[in-house]
Amino acid sequence: MPFQIAEQKQVRTSLFCYLFMGVVLALGYQATCNLWMNYVLTAFSCNSGLSCELWKKSGFAIFAFLFFISLPRPSLLSSAPLSAKTLLWISVLPVSIAFLFGAFKTVSLPLGLSHQLPWGEVYWAWVATPIGEELLFRGWLTSIGFRLQKSRLAGMGPFFPIWLWGTSLAFSVWHLQNVGSSSPGQLVLQLVFTFFAGIWLGVIRWNTGRIWPCIIAHFFINFAADWKLWFVI
Repeated sequence: MPFQIAEQKQVRTSLFCYLFMGVVLALGYQATCNLWMNYVLTAFSCNSGLSCELWKKSGFAIFAFLFFISLPRPSLLSSAPLSAKTLLWISVLPVSIAFLFGAFKTVSLPLGLSHQLPWGEVYWAWVATPIGEELLFRGWLTSIGFRLQKSRLAGMGPFFPIWLWGTSLAFSVWHLQNVGSSSPGQLVLQLVFTFFAGIWLGVIRWNTGRIWPCIIAHFFINFAADWKLWFVI
């Protein structure tokens, strides 16, 4: 695929659009998913219990999947894809940073779960979130960006496609929804880290052309960041 360096104005406009999309998703996506899942669960008289909790948390991934299949999957393969060994090596840094972040992260259990593993939290952190966020950002939003800037590279190093930079920016801004649940220092660290983690996940998407390697990679990041869940009981 022939690539061209985009003009600076085009890059700025595109990144602003991705920034706007990230803000919109952060403000409304999760709330909308919860609202609709509450309607569905109420209709099926599912109001309490672990299974209902898991279904409610699955709403995020279910809606992301609907977004994902709403657009045909483009062929994103780079003209010079990285080897599997290289992709494995570059995964060491983001997973290590996530592990260190998890070391300073405070984990508290809801009332009544002091003697059992919080399966709802485990499912959310290690299953629903990796699947949902990858279908949403490396899937749906990437498909939109690829169609708009298929052969455009941003004129900054390294020369990644505009959609890769843009989806990483949107992915970072998406985490602003954690305002109030994280300390200011942790939030800033998370915003910076998720931007670069988004680039890493975007590189995987670009080089493999598939979404499932991104989901697996995202799982390892979340597993590393929330490893304390196994030690709170």
